[in-house]
Amino acid sequence: MRGILFTEYFDFVAAQAGEEALEEVLAELDGKITGAYTSVGNYSFAEFANIHTLLCSKLDASPEDMARQYGENLLHRFRDLFPSYFEDVANGIVFLEKVGDHIHEEVMKLYPDAKPPVIKVQRINGEPSFLIYQSHRPLAAVSEGLASECLRFFGDPYKLGQQFKSGDAIKFPLEPIGG
Repeated sequence: MRGILFTEYFDFVAAQAGEEALEEVLAELDGKITGAYTSVGNYSFAEFANIHTLLCSKLDASPEDMARQYGENLLHRFRDLFPSYFEDVANGIVFLEKVGDHIHEEVMKLYPDAKPPVIKVQRINGEPSFLIYQSHRPLAAVSEGLASECLRFFGDPYKLGQQFKSGDAIKFPLEPIGG
């Protein structure tokens, strides 16, 4: 798992719960995690899961809700860090298609060992109907937060519906707002 997801998560947690809560969790997991993370490093998903699970337990927070909130925050951080990806994008649906078609390909060029999730927008009769998330990592809640915030950020007339499993993927219906 790319280090940027760790470092951004730590910044998110520190802003939400304070540096002390984060330091307490990292200290409790000492010896079980790397402990020194950089944005360009590559780390085990299990480390992320251990940190997230213990942190949510200590904060009495839902792991899924906190992961969604992290995803929402991550969209804005990516906009700050990679503004060129947001340029000349007509709407959130186009951006989500760009993530799957272009941005993750660029990640693979920079980091050949990366295994980014598959993100696709499925269209039915030309209309966006489903967001599809497929990954060997169970981070659908983070993806949901990213995608929901993306649709809000660009002012799209869609929201994500209740996720469901479809084969080895998670699908989110793209529901018209007010419809």
